[in-house]
Amino acid sequence: MAFLGCEEVLLEEDLSDKAIIINAPVEGTTVLNISVTFNWETLDQATTYRLQVAQPDFENAAQIVLDTTITGTSFNTNLVRNSYNWRVRAQNSGTTTPYVSAGFTVIESEDFSVREVLLVAPENTTIVNTTSINLQWQAVTDATSYRIQLLDESNAVVEEKTTADTSISFTFPEGVTQWQVRAENNTQNTLYSTRSLTVDSMKPNQPVVVAPVNDATQAGTTVAFSWTREVVVGTPEFDSIYIYSDVALTQLVSKNRVTSPTDIELDANTTYYWFLKAFDEAENESESSTTSRFTIN
Repeated sequence: MAFLGCEEVLLEEDLSDKAIIINAPVEGTTVLNISVTFNWETLDQATTYRLQVAQPDFENAAQIVLDTTITGTSFNTNLVRNSYNWRVRAQNSGTTTPYVSAGFTVIESEDFSVREVLLVAPENTTIVNTTSINLQWQAVTDATSYRIQLLDESNAVVEEKTTADTSISFTFPEGVTQWQVRAENNTQNTLYSTRSLTVDSMKPNQPVVVAPVNDATQAGTTVAFSWTREVVVGTPEFDSIYIYSDVALTQLVSKNRVTSPTDIELDANTTYYWFLKAFDEAENESESSTTSRFTIN
């Protein structure tokens, strides 16, 4: 078997002589909406990108209106009517590219109905294990209130609230729910902006150990583990098996995400102690199973 020496560990590429290619907004663009999407090309070996927006430009900045680091190559935000300069660079753990920049102007449409509510949190398709959720979005110019709706899987409205703020708390039902927000003033409203959220607050059932039974002894070092557990309706569940070499459960030998049954190779002439816990995608966890002991001669 070959092993890699320290000098053979893969190093990240030096980005200092690379260049970002920006797609939009390019130099001199006029954006006819306060919702602005910044987009650029992916750069190989980059792990993150730093995006900044200044008003009116970086040399004579009245303010830096945005300074963020993201992993993707697109970012959307609301900006008021004004002239701006934006720039982006690629980064990895040790190096960065030079910034590439472009100037643009935001001219907000006079038609309130075509403006857009930018949702902030939670992210789309988020899975949570609590039912009380705070929803957040960006302000829309000239809005006097915001209408928020929860929709079930058939798109029927199950709850609706209005607020003048840009955040509100709801108690979500179990399962998948669409939430949407629109801005309103005295005469008009925008279209709804929509995201999905899954609530799973139910912890998985406790696994029940089947084999090896408590105080079992075997000669072979390949141990067949099995157990049972009734699945709870909700997000996907999985089991983790924990194997220790001491009764106090301080010397962890193996921890694996497993399916039943599973075989694990262990050392001979050792007594082991093992138990299981179940988890789901909402980060709920079950009670631990009973701890069993077995010995490999």
